[in-house]
Amino acid sequence: MEKTFTFETTQFDFDFINHVKNIRKSKKISKDQLSLKMGVAKSFVGNVESYTQRHKYSTRHISLLAKAFGYKNISELMDFPTPEYDRIKVTVKQIYNESGTKVMESEVVKIEGIE
Repeated sequence: MEKTFTFETTQFDFDFINHVKNIRKSKKISKDQLSLKMGVAKSFVGNVESYTQRHKYSTRHISLLAKAFGYKNISELMDFPTPEYDRIKVTVKQIYNESGTKVMESEVVKIEGIE
């Protein structure tokens, strides 16, 4: 089963979440492991990375993430391009298992800037 949905967010939050996700994967750290290294609930990073949840990283989490990744300076964590837009609309396609109870794959199919 396949479903498509759209949500609005800030481009900074969207880009930062994806940036942290890429760092996490490159360092071979699981979502649960990163949550525990940050000292937050075990499910926190998984919730932040989920397109269906509204969780986001706060300014408090920036220093926790930098420490968890072993960076000496927060600027190392924040090394990604300045967002083009303030707010964006994101369209996501999700593929579910046969019973329709679990997301097996998620793909961003469209990102539009909101003027």
